[in-house]
Amino acid sequence: MNKVTVKIDGVEYTVAGEKNEAEIVKVAKFIDGELIKINKAAPSLSKINAAILTSVNIADQLFDAKEKIEELNNKIEEMKNTSTNKDESIEKEFDKVLAKLAESDASNNKLNQEILDLRKQLIEKDHMLAEESTDGQGLEENSRKKISNLENKIKEMESKVAVAEAMASEFQNKAYNIQLNYEALKNSINK
Repeated sequence: MNKVTVKIDGVEYTVAGEKNEAEIVKVAKFIDGELIKINKAAPSLSKINAAILTSVNIADQLFDAKEKIEELNNKIEEMKNTSTNKDESIEKEFDKVLAKLAESDASNNKLNQEILDLRKQLIEKDHMLAEESTDGQGLEENSRKKISNLENKIKEMESKVAVAEAMASEFQNKAYNIQLNYEALKNSINK
């Protein structure tokens, strides 16, 4: 236990406490400062009344500080709960984006396969057209229509593939942004 001699309102006191000497002196100076303020504001008060009024003011400050600490602790708890909910929400959104990305990739692969199949059909029709061109004009016109239809289907499929690739790229960007936000939120919670 530390014993320190301090001066409050011109009177020396020996104070014993667990805190170090600097802390005890700091407290005594604070009390002395508060007494000086009371004596300046109401010089007619007796030393006892000034000391009591000082004690009341310091107790009021203590209660205000405790109330603020409690409010801050409540806010901290609320923020922790909110961040936990946000983590779960971000994880769910991330999972949804990944599922859509996988779905988009599967669709993209299917469309690419359809394009390949249509190109094969087109090549086969070209060969048939070459062979049938000797059979007559009607077959040639019919083959041209089929080729034109196949070419249109290829263009349509290529357009769908472009849309699917754009969607996949967008989902990848969203997934990356969600992952960045998730990591930032985790880091802010851990601090």
